[in-house]
Amino acid sequence: MSGKPPPRYDEIADWYPTWVGDGDGSIVDGVGSLLPTTLRGARVLDVACGHGRASRGLARRGAQVVGVDLSTDLIAKARARDASDLLGIVYCAADVAQPETWWNGVLFDGAVCEMALMDIDDIAATCNAVAGTVRRGGWFLFSMVHPCFPGNDAGLSSWPPDRSYFDEGRWTSTDHNPNGVRIRVGSSHRTISTYLNTLIDAGLAIERVVEPSAPVPTILLVACRRAP
Repeated sequence: MSGKPPPRYDEIADWYPTWVGDGDGSIVDGVGSLLPTTLRGARVLDVACGHGRASRGLARRGAQVVGVDLSTDLIAKARARDASDLLGIVYCAADVAQPETWWNGVLFDGAVCEMALMDIDDIAATCNAVAGTVRRGGWFLFSMVHPCFPGNDAGLSSWPPDRSYFDEGRWTSTDHNPNGVRIRVGSSHRTISTYLNTLIDAGLAIERVVEPSAPVPTILLVACRRAP
């Protein structure tokens, strides 16, 4: 018995789909405009896929999708949904940062990660895994809580409330939205320079950055491409 704690999202697996919605597409507005114009036949990796919402959206646009997530409970929900939808999505309960545990060696045309990088403990290993499993010239698109600004319209920070923007690390706040996810599983705050330099170090060139309109910027979208 390893004593390793269960994935954080296993503890909220029944609640989480009710919060973000159990739909068939992107959680965040604007993601679709950054995707390739056609996904028909494209092989796409969904990083930290959760209960498969983004995976289903990609599959309905014609992509061949592999979704990977640490949470066995969320993966079970994704598989149960696909058993009735028959979209042919392959779901793996695994750490995406360890491709040897889930990847069959066939390169992906692209990858997405929706609202999850701030939940991932080792983003360097994750970005390296994306760069290593996506073909040269392939794309990587992710959305995340904006690391530079307060995390919602109420002005609650994206970093520990009692610390500063430059204090990186895992944190949970009882002062944040009692109906939201951060109070339940916390978040890993990092500066924008940490995120961008991690992408660069992994060989992922930044092509487009979007901040969806809001009274206070709350979401950041980034499109990258593996060097050809």
